[in-house]
Order: sequence, then C-alpha cells, then structure tokens
Amino acid sequence: MTIEISNVAIQQINISYNPVEDRLLLKVGFADDTELAIWLTRRLVKSMWGLLQPDEPARPVVAAPGVDTSFGSAGSKKPDFTSQYKKRRTINRHELLLARDCRLLESASRQAVLELICSNGHAVKLALTDELTLAMVGMLQLVCRDTGWDLPMGARTPALGVMQTSTALH
Repeated sequence: MTIEISNVAIQQINISYNPVEDRLLLKVGFADDTELAIWLTRRLVKSMWGLLQPDEPARPVVAAPGVDTSFGSAGSKKPDFTSQYKKRRTINRHELLLARDCRLLESASRQAVLELICSNGHAVKLALTDELTLAMVGMLQLVCRDTGWDLPMGARTPALGVMQTSTALH
C-alpha cells in the first residue's frame, strides 16, 4: 500500500505523549481535512532533534526528488500553540506508522526535507520551512518534559523564548 500526499499544505501539527506505549504520536493535519499519524520512539526523537537544529555544523543532506508538502502558504501565520488541534480523517487507513529512522534531505529547490522512514517500509517526507521547524522544535521541547526521557533538549534554538505557549500542543 502506498500513501501519497502531494501539493497539500500542512495546517496543523500535534505531538502528544502516550505513557503506556512510551512513544510520541506526531499528527500532521493537512488543508484537505486529512491527517497522517506517525509514532516516534525516544531513539528517533533524539536523532530528529539533532537534525532540526539549525546550528548543527555538518548535517548530512541527501537529494530528495519531488517533495512538495509545505507548512502554511504565502502570507501564512507563525506557528500557533494555543488553538485546539482539529481532528481530521486519517489517511493511514488503520496502518500503524512507526518511524524507525530519520534523515535530512534536500529537495530540487534546495529546501530541507525531513524524511521519517517507517518500520513498514513507508517514508514520510516533510518540507522543513522555518515555521514548521520552529513549531516542531518548540513542541518537542514541551512534550519531552513529560516523557522522563532525559533528552538533551536544551535551547540552542530559542524556540520557547519567542513563542507564546500553552498546555495544549498543536
């Protein structure tokens, strides 16, 4: 089974902690009222955190063909941490997507792309605009406080210092 998402803007993201599974659930809500849910482990979040940091001196970047998912659109708002996440129709088709690896790619237009490689062979690619990167960094910092994972989620990126936050993660 192939899940293909093209030319659909990301409207919302949500990261929540499931203490029973000891995993994070990343939900990506698209403009066409669909969402994709991906489970993230501690090991993966630690790797992803390093890739999302803009000051990393040597991030491995690989060419990525045909990635056109974006966060917002021209004139879009900055990330909003106060709105409720809108539930959407899932496009996972009841298939569990557990990310087992991640890497940073570069699109043909030289945009950074986060690729999450799942245990079932699927790969989810997210074009990393500044807004999406900032939102993911801020949300990971917030949610990892509740995990007890003791990850080095220091503020190399001043994500929380410049955004208004609430207890709801969206």
